[in-house]
Amino acid sequence: MPVTAGEFRSAMGRFAAGVTVVTVRDPACGDRGMTASAVCSVSLDPPLLLVCVKKGKRTDAVLQDGDAFALNLLSEDQVLLSNRFAGYGDAPTDDLSDLDIDRAPLSGAAWFPGALARIDCAVHGILDGGDHHIYLGRLEAVDLPGDRDDLRPLLYFAGAYRTAGDRL
Repeated sequence: MPVTAGEFRSAMGRFAAGVTVVTVRDPACGDRGMTASAVCSVSLDPPLLLVCVKKGKRTDAVLQDGDAFALNLLSEDQVLLSNRFAGYGDAPTDDLSDLDIDRAPLSGAAWFPGALARIDCAVHGILDGGDHHIYLGRLEAVDLPGDRDDLRPLLYFAGAYRTAGDRL
């Protein structure tokens, strides 16, 4: 018996995921961002990660034509940023002029102050992933602000934002 999309979504919703914002900078359209939790490390040599982007979205179109992107791993106090780039609320996802941002060195895409880690990637490859494209990013620059013991990640689990508890 085939698994339905709803069953698959419910099952994967029981897997806690870090919340990120993928950003791109396109000379024609400017800045763009999207919230993503389908992100994971792939390889240490070379350093690769992957991010999944729904086909047909504006960020997907920019990535198809571009060669680089940035990834911001969000902290627990960046829920509003996550919501903004997930399309909730009135704030635009393609005009970042009201935000305090830094620029990633390779892509020129937005790096958000307060993120747990900020990563700049060259597009290493694009794979077909059903209704998503899987972008392989080769890490070109990393910014790791803060003390490791003080980091408080923003997580998404069972349909809601969560935070990490104390270490076991």
